[in-house]
Amino acid sequence: MTSRTERNEIARVVGRARRPRRKVPPALANALKIAGLAVVLLWCLFPFLWMAMTSLRTGADALTDPNILRGPFNLDNYRQVVDLGFHFALRNSLVVAALTTLICIPVASLAGYALARLPLAGKFLILSVTLVATLFPPVALVNPLYQMYLRIDEWTGISLLNSYAGMVIPYVALTLPLAVFILTTFFAGIPKEIEESAKVDGATPFQAFWRVVVPLAAPGVGAAAILTFVYATNEFLLAFSFAPRDLNVQTVPVFIGTFQRVGYENPIGQVMAASVLVSIPLIAFALILQRRIVAGLTSGAVKG
Repeated sequence: MTSRTERNEIARVVGRARRPRRKVPPALANALKIAGLAVVLLWCLFPFLWMAMTSLRTGADALTDPNILRGPFNLDNYRQVVDLGFHFALRNSLVVAALTTLICIPVASLAGYALARLPLAGKFLILSVTLVATLFPPVALVNPLYQMYLRIDEWTGISLLNSYAGMVIPYVALTLPLAVFILTTFFAGIPKEIEESAKVDGATPFQAFWRVVVPLAAPGVGAAAILTFVYATNEFLLAFSFAPRDLNVQTVPVFIGTFQRVGYENPIGQVMAASVLVSIPLIAFALILQRRIVAGLTSGAVKG
């Protein structure tokens, strides 16, 4: 009798476990997904919306009226920014960022490939030191680099102050460790058999690296390039220290910083207008590389 009762109890428990759970209605699930996505988008995009709307208002209106949707709106801030020479600062920022990226990424690719493939002694220590180097504060470089630039000018007559090279050199040094770490991780995840098959087909080691490994590591190359380009575009301290007044080499962050010392009105509208203008090429650069990253993720390496 007891065993029959136990069997009935076990059957009831098993039946409850097998009973299908109530499913969330598809309409409700979609509504929750859309609501969550809307919250995330609002959280991420609201600062850009606030920046764009503030750039269309006067400084007095922006500081006294928190409603960003209330006018009047005009393009005076953009006209003033362009009249002050923003296009020169934007050109300088893009040139410095492009030079930094074009130097940093090839060097980081070769270093990352060596750390990922070659049997080096102390490889883990080298990679650890490289990662720790990303924490190095840029402010510690200002005085030593400034003194070094002065000595180079005295000894050789080559002036690195108020020049593109004076900014590109420290930018490459500061962005290279993180780029090396990122690319080492991506290269290590690519099977060695792919390179070996390319070498069997007659490719040299460099050809296998350039034509096979680098395209497969396109997501890592794109990520490192984006981080390097954005850092070089947004960096302020070193640019302000080495090229503070010359508009021919002054970058956008330094150019925006001068607004705080011009005029008697708070230039928040001009600052936001310049920020909107400098964000456009950065967003375009990220979107272009995003397509390359997706192509690298979906492309096959070995024909089936």
